[in-house]
Amino acid sequence: MAGIEAGKGEHSVYAIKDPAPGDSGKLTAMNHYVGVDAVAWYINKKSNWFTERMASGTLEIKLAGGLETYQIALGTFQLNGGSRLAPVFDRSVLPDRNYRGGDITFAATLTAIKRDTVIAGLLKSAANASLGVTAGMVDTATLTGPVRLLSVAGSEILGGVRTLLQDTGEKREPLFSFSGLEFALKPESVVGPRNYILLHRGTPLAERNLSISSSGHLQMPLYNNAPLEDGAWLLLRIRRSDEYSGVRDWFEATREFRLRVNALVDDTVSGFLPKEEAIREFQTSQLGDRTLLDTFVQLRGIIGNDGVLAEREAWFHIGQLRVRLDAARTAISSGDRKLYYDAIKDTMDAIEKGNQPTADMADALVEDMGPIARQRSLTVAQPLPSRRVASLDRLSVLSSLKYLPSLQREYLKDLEKDRTG
Repeated sequence: MAGIEAGKGEHSVYAIKDPAPGDSGKLTAMNHYVGVDAVAWYINKKSNWFTERMASGTLEIKLAGGLETYQIALGTFQLNGGSRLAPVFDRSVLPDRNYRGGDITFAATLTAIKRDTVIAGLLKSAANASLGVTAGMVDTATLTGPVRLLSVAGSEILGGVRTLLQDTGEKREPLFSFSGLEFALKPESVVGPRNYILLHRGTPLAERNLSISSSGHLQMPLYNNAPLEDGAWLLLRIRRSDEYSGVRDWFEATREFRLRVNALVDDTVSGFLPKEEAIREFQTSQLGDRTLLDTFVQLRGIIGNDGVLAEREAWFHIGQLRVRLDAARTAISSGDRKLYYDAIKDTMDAIEKGNQPTADMADALVEDMGPIARQRSLTVAQPLPSRRVASLDRLSVLSSLKYLPSLQREYLKDLEKDRTG
């Protein structure tokens, strides 16, 4: 198709199917994380236009029914050497965020201004700063959402970018309209691990004829199997994931707890520690910070109140600690070290295969789920269809833990190291 010039035509948003579809699970609160990548953007102008002009833009993402706002500067769009293809920047603009319900709303602006080295530098710095703020908002979120101070900082950065682009007077050329382009994506439309949306101004397109071309790490939209070179567009990838990809500051504390339980079992069964003294570790102390049970209660509170993790993953971390504690008590009472490691391994193997663990270990996995679920259910954004909120019954929770394979592998690797080390 013969593309029309950027800055003309109709505003539209299109959904494009994933070229490598995975599972077909839909975005669900209490189970999933959602993230966004800016994959590519394109401006249909003759190459000599870019000798005098450059473009920039902003992207605003709202989650949790509008309660969370992430504001990102897109930097600068500049072509050199007569190139007509858009630069592919494939950059994460929203790291994996614990999905708290509601629509995902996108608002984008694209504006061309006179080429200026100083302004280009400022726009690039603003883009890096806004991405840093967004990452901080996600990484430090509480159960009630991101820290307000960071949200304000992101808003101020984006306000500065808009001022830079608006204060150019007659030099300003909107490629999307002055008000930008906005679109609300419903959670039931986020199916599988990757979803694509194309924010476009130009010739009206038939959505069924759009596809994604993947070559290595490069992805571009195609129209009728040819690169889309029409108007101006921004391609976004929405990620739906089951597991948190980062590191929490309490990870090391849980590792130390597991090592402490291992040592208690080994020392007691080997006769280095009297059984009566070991049994006291499974009781609370007067001071509240001495026994294994005291430490478990403390860690349970920290993990349960970590707003970064989805409920399912938080339960799994807590359940693993509880399984260790219960298996250790049984092994010490029986004087059999093997019972401890076998109980943990058998529980992990059952979960991996989608089977039910033994009744006592299943109880340990879900015993602490109730209070956490009740507390966190109050922070799920409404209105939200009930089918988009994870079921909290025992069977559903246990069967869904198989969707945390990376976490299971990590625990099994540590277990094998503990058993042989």
